[in-house]
Amino acid sequence: MRDIAIIGGGLVGLCAALALRHPVRNLTVIEAADLGKAQSGGLAARSIALSASSVQIFRALGIWPSIEACAAPIRHIHVSARERWGVTRLDAADYELDALGYVIENNDLTRILLAAVAAADNVDLEDRADFDSISQSKSGVNLEYRGEDGIKQIEAAIALIADGARSQARDALGIGHRVVDYGQAVVISNVEVGKPQVATAYERFTSQGPLAMLPLGGKTYACVWTMEQKSAVATGELGDDGFRAALQDCFGFRLGLIERVGQRFSVPIHRIQAEALQQGRCLLVGNAANALHPVAGQSFNLALRDVACLYELLVDQDVAKIDAESVGAICTEYESRRKREQNRVIGYGDGLVTLFSNELPLFAQARAAGLGLLDLLPSLKAQAALAGMGMTFGGNRLLRGHL
Repeated sequence: MRDIAIIGGGLVGLCAALALRHPVRNLTVIEAADLGKAQSGGLAARSIALSASSVQIFRALGIWPSIEACAAPIRHIHVSARERWGVTRLDAADYELDALGYVIENNDLTRILLAAVAAADNVDLEDRADFDSISQSKSGVNLEYRGEDGIKQIEAAIALIADGARSQARDALGIGHRVVDYGQAVVISNVEVGKPQVATAYERFTSQGPLAMLPLGGKTYACVWTMEQKSAVATGELGDDGFRAALQDCFGFRLGLIERVGQRFSVPIHRIQAEALQQGRCLLVGNAANALHPVAGQSFNLALRDVACLYELLVDQDVAKIDAESVGAICTEYESRRKREQNRVIGYGDGLVTLFSNELPLFAQARAAGLGLLDLLPSLKAQAALAGMGMTFGGNRLLRGHL
């Protein structure tokens, strides 16, 4: 019998395995994809922004030096609205931080996490393993999955559901979910610019949605451009010259000329929220619990704080010896703690979507005034910065940077 089984071996599942491993525990991670398959890089790579709270968690897990070597810091953030006068600037030095966050290519982060999992002798990783079924008893969780050698079964004391927004395991448990369609899609591409600004990220709000330009080092930026779905499809299908011209027109010339653009990806935006975060001995983490609008860049960072909460609740416990009543209490406490933060982050993100994706005159004027006012009021700006960094939800060990 395994102590903990994790369904989903993406970024969140791998992080959960690293955080919850312990000398008295054994873990199994089940992932459908082939994790050994090479990923593309360069201008075709996908990237992820790490908040300051996530950096603390990776420090606690002992893998931050490896991540930092591949990541580009964000020390300055410039927030503006297209064709409006309001601007807000955030600087890491104002909060005595080396960086407000970092940007790293997904394949680099995956490679580092896989190496760390491989070095952990009490974590088994089963990839190319398709989830099949899940059932529970008073003593454990029974899982079936289809591997290369046929159907396999394992039993675990606790199961974490980390298989993404369209989670099959969540559905198999009978946990419902709510879907909010924003009528938007995000176009993602890496671009090279003529005048890169060192360690500076840009968030530019337009009538259709936000446009983020995140530094990847050198002349390369990750472009994350939100717009209406029809516009996103059309924009994603433009040739390189057409896309470069459209992006230049929307973003402006703060980074000089956009010289090269990479492959484009267009992804519809939905917010998916599970009706519950636990059932019996099963707990939802990451996008299986909440998949968010990208406007605040919080989905992965919020997921890491799910993991940090679980670490706190299970710290030093011999999971195999926890009785059913105690497991129930832990699961209930996890849901209570995480719901509070998740609802606040969801409200914050939806508020930004409403304010910054609406061109009614009242909203446009409030937007411009709000950005200008925020830049002049240090206390309000500090609150916004700390919320974005995930530093307003402290109180556990991983967020303090140590186990």
